[in-house]
Amino acid sequence: MPSEISTVVQEPPLKRQRAEHVYPTQSRTISILNIANKQHPLNVKPSGNSLLSSTAELYQRRKDLLGKLSVLPNEIILFIISHVSDIGSLLSLSHTSRILYAFLYDDENWKRIYVSNIGQFEKKPWLGSWRNTILAIPQEHDAKLQLENNLLCCDELYRPYQCSQVDYVKIFSKILKEEEMYHRDSLLGQLGKLPKGRIARISEQSFGATGDDNDQFNTKYHDVPFILTDNDPNRWPQWTFTSLFERFPHVKFRQEAVSWDLQRYGQYLKQNRDENPLYLFDCNSDAMKQLRQEYTPPHIFQEDLFQLFQTAHFNCRPDHAWLIMGSARSGSTFHKDPNSTSAWNVAIQGRKLWIMLPPDVQPPGVSTDDEESEVTSPVGIAEWVISGFFNDAVKIDQVQIGVTFPGECMYVPAGWWHSVINIDDSIAITQNFVPRSKLPHVLNFFKNKPSQISGFRIKEIKQCLDVLIQSSNDESLVDYAAKLRQLADVIEDEARAGAEAGAGARVIDDDEDCGEIEKLPRLPIFEIFRQLLIAAGKEDLVGEAMSLVAKWELKEHQLETGKSKKWEDLTSVEKCTGSTFAFDFNESDSD
Repeated sequence: MPSEISTVVQEPPLKRQRAEHVYPTQSRTISILNIANKQHPLNVKPSGNSLLSSTAELYQRRKDLLGKLSVLPNEIILFIISHVSDIGSLLSLSHTSRILYAFLYDDENWKRIYVSNIGQFEKKPWLGSWRNTILAIPQEHDAKLQLENNLLCCDELYRPYQCSQVDYVKIFSKILKEEEMYHRDSLLGQLGKLPKGRIARISEQSFGATGDDNDQFNTKYHDVPFILTDNDPNRWPQWTFTSLFERFPHVKFRQEAVSWDLQRYGQYLKQNRDENPLYLFDCNSDAMKQLRQEYTPPHIFQEDLFQLFQTAHFNCRPDHAWLIMGSARSGSTFHKDPNSTSAWNVAIQGRKLWIMLPPDVQPPGVSTDDEESEVTSPVGIAEWVISGFFNDAVKIDQVQIGVTFPGECMYVPAGWWHSVINIDDSIAITQNFVPRSKLPHVLNFFKNKPSQISGFRIKEIKQCLDVLIQSSNDESLVDYAAKLRQLADVIEDEARAGAEAGAGARVIDDDEDCGEIEKLPRLPIFEIFRQLLIAAGKEDLVGEAMSLVAKWELKEHQLETGKSKKWEDLTSVEKCTGSTFAFDFNESDSD
């Protein structure tokens, strides 16, 4: 970034940033044809090549190298190999022919073995790939046995390698150049009117630090994504990969399927050939407890009604603050944030590309059930881009695409679909929160999608209920004790059944995320949250939110049945604002 930019003082009022010029509209589609056409290290070819080279000579050569396995399609051979976990057998098999060597060169199978036996391998030095690490083969000694042209045409082997070679800086060069201009102009206070599909940038200083400015966020800006900017170079922690690795070399962090210390993860970051590199997403490490004290959330995001789940007497709040680290090409596929919460995400190092869609617009290449309880992304990020889904997304009128540069903060509204691609090696911090403008969304989610609630733990909910029972004069809360005992009985019965079934039986763990437990009776999260809000003096806010929830329920009922239903059947003033709340643990309401 030019040095003169950092000396410019941002003008605070929003009205002074009104557009004085309009940026030209540019196409954001990308060229697919020339993406990652590097030759596979063993000369494996795409499956389509087999249609152009089905010669008798190649067929005989395949038969010679595979023997009786030659009658099987490539995907069946790979399927069979995936059921072999003995390392010695796999190594011996890979030495029988060049084709089988290529099948066993695929890293995904070795990753599965590593994760399943992590205690056996986690102290071994990382050698650039899962295969090399398990077999203790330095990369410089790794044999690259070349196959004859078109001898092995297999998408299952070629596509992962192709995805691992994707260069997002090149692919998104037009978008990055355009976003760099918006970023620069926003720091100078000269940001003009953006073309359709771009994410607005707003100065953090322009919101001030008063209740009125928070009202401005809750009335004008809470429904759409925007990027919060700040030209103070010290606004956010100056963490780097080097500084974090030096501070916490032996602290373990969660990286999706594994839990490595930073020293080992640093080795992985420098050299991996994964199609989807491991993404560090940590909230509970000892290091994160320290790092959380080194930054302050933006003022407009500090109002958080989920704080009511955390008191001096209990803490049943779901995890909400994370450190995120990942190499270039890592990221997250399309998802909505849990429990209908909103989020903010600050780029500390590296650039992030965001693709965002409103709650009611399903992303291309993503499928869900009617309730969105199951979200399926059949391909990883790189394959999603290569397969043309990114270009499909660009054509959607409501899509919002932007890039956050170091020091910029993305606001993600509740319910918005978003996918994030790390253009560079990246460090970020993110938090989920519930502003008052999004309270109706959360209450509606808790009330009408109880099976999708996540992040709460039975043990902590029990502690919260104990406090509520003891502190309330409401006679109806006597029902809590009975239901609490019922839940305890369910856990005890499950544990007894598990003990009788023997090792490996699945039992309910009261310290486990409720969203990951099958056949769990419905927890009264909606009722607890409403009670906590009322006890905190927010009864009017609850009433307004529940009135809106009732309207959504009426609309949903009409869409599902095609029939109208009287308002009185859906809700009443007492249900919206009263202190009475009831719940049940009927098994029919289980996940």
